[in-house]
Amino acid sequence: MKRLLFLLFLPAVSIAQDTNALNEVVVTDNRIETSIMESGRNVQVITKKQIEALPVQNLNDLLQHVSGVDFRQRGPWGAQADVSMRGGTFDQTLILVNGIKVADPQTGHHAMNLGIDLSTIKQIEVIKGPAASRYGLNSFSGVINIITEPSAENQARIATSMGQADNSKLPNEFYGGYDAQASVHFGKRKSRHVLSASNTQSTGYRPNTDLNRNTVMYQSITESKIGTFNVMGSFVRNDFGASGFYAFPIDSSSEEQVTTFLSAVQHTLKKGAFKVHSKLYSRKNFDTYTLFRERPEIFQNIHRTDVEGAEVHGTYSYRVGTIGVGAEYRREAINSSNLGLWTRDNIGVFVENRLWLMNERFAINTGAYINVSSDFGTQILPSLEMNYKLNEHFALFGNAGQSFRVPTFTDLYYVGPTNVGNANLKPESSTNYETGLKYRAGAHFIQASGFYQDARDLIDWVRDSVSQPWQPRNYEAVATRGVEVNYELRARKAFGKSDFAWEMARVGYTYLDMQMMRSGENISRYAISNLRHQVTMQSSFSYKTKLSLSVTARYLDRPVYNSYWLADLRLQYRVSNASFWIDCTNLLGTEYIETANASMPGRWFRLGLALAIK
Repeated sequence: MKRLLFLLFLPAVSIAQDTNALNEVVVTDNRIETSIMESGRNVQVITKKQIEALPVQNLNDLLQHVSGVDFRQRGPWGAQADVSMRGGTFDQTLILVNGIKVADPQTGHHAMNLGIDLSTIKQIEVIKGPAASRYGLNSFSGVINIITEPSAENQARIATSMGQADNSKLPNEFYGGYDAQASVHFGKRKSRHVLSASNTQSTGYRPNTDLNRNTVMYQSITESKIGTFNVMGSFVRNDFGASGFYAFPIDSSSEEQVTTFLSAVQHTLKKGAFKVHSKLYSRKNFDTYTLFRERPEIFQNIHRTDVEGAEVHGTYSYRVGTIGVGAEYRREAINSSNLGLWTRDNIGVFVENRLWLMNERFAINTGAYINVSSDFGTQILPSLEMNYKLNEHFALFGNAGQSFRVPTFTDLYYVGPTNVGNANLKPESSTNYETGLKYRAGAHFIQASGFYQDARDLIDWVRDSVSQPWQPRNYEAVATRGVEVNYELRARKAFGKSDFAWEMARVGYTYLDMQMMRSGENISRYAISNLRHQVTMQSSFSYKTKLSLSVTARYLDRPVYNSYWLADLRLQYRVSNASFWIDCTNLLGTEYIETANASMPGRWFRLGLALAIK
């Protein structure tokens, strides 16, 4: 393990005096675009180049390597995953695709059921901490915005990979799988399109963890005299064995089938200092859970959720700042064999103003989101962000704000053998503070911050004894203190006069201290499983730009479960328009559990190739 850590840290040490310029990364946000150095928030951006260097095959694999993100998978190949940040639950992080909210009102377990090809991703923006005044409800602990776009060149790309678990031994139980992807980028300069599709199949990594996943995605970006249109549609069908997912120990033969349709149309018009952006979107999710896959008549849940939304916002840039205003409407509905038929409406109005002072060295951003919910009344959620440039390299930043999350339909109405909802739940709320420092010089970027959250009425599934079913209840209060430190290097640097070069290095550390107060002693299902310490490291180097090696390592420590190290590796060779790679995930063969009672895979090998035709 010491040699692995040395390999990961060596790039940062060996090129500490590098002066290559780091291109400034812009965060698109929801209204006012801001560079990372000028933002008053803790923001991390994953670029296309970094994605290509990591030993990952899908979006779920990728987000595991983001510092400060607690990404808990229930198996490889993208079966199902929960996303949380800063000690929050999987229902408290808002997932966006090109700014479109893909939150599912049934449960956050479906938030990552996305049909996105990694090759179409432009960048991923991770906004850490609550962002209700900018993104509205349910951005309680953070926001992840996945931005895709067609390539500027006409090309087709096909890729395939196959893999197997290290403990597979024929003729005994064989655990393995394959993945096939295809995409085509086409069009003219002002009208670009991309169509992608994929199929993934796996026998799993232990009994009843098989997977069959199919995706299709289309996107077009068209510039015209009346503005820019961004049209997107996706389909995902995900069938998988769900042993240990929800109803342990009786769910050893459980199965889940999830189908998701997402469509959106966005329009942007710029006229001088004015910019107007509007969007319409629809998301439909079909979820069937079978407790005993060979005997569905014993217990089966069939859910359908429908979400429709519309939003319009505009900005005006004046001499010393930018002001933004807007409104949105979102309707959520569920038709369930278990939860019943429910609908709710949400209207939000927001205003934001960014002001530059002291010769543009000091930026202050004030905002507020006024929410009117058909089920939970009216809330006013203000925020304040500040950024002060000490010099060309250093900037101080800070923010404060309030956040709010409404219970999911599952929280409120679910009835099952091991889980029972609570229709008397109150919404979650919190007040949050953060302050930190940013440093940028050449190719180096450092970001460090400390934060505090005072949360009220947090929802967790608890029970008074092991003989009782789980039921959601509101806490009296939860106080969270934390620290995040991240170092990042984006520059290609030759190793002396040789053909070896360092490509990228990233190191991140997150610490959380959560103090919970509740009436009585309960057994908690989610809250005490938050991360306490997290370390993430990635490093990549190449030989003659053709042969590359990427190594990642993660350390995760929780109040429950054992702490553990995970390491992944990719060896890749590129020639002309083709690339070949070998991945080894969980290189150390670590035994671990991330969530529920689903033990995770051991060492896993994958072999793949990709071909681009221009």
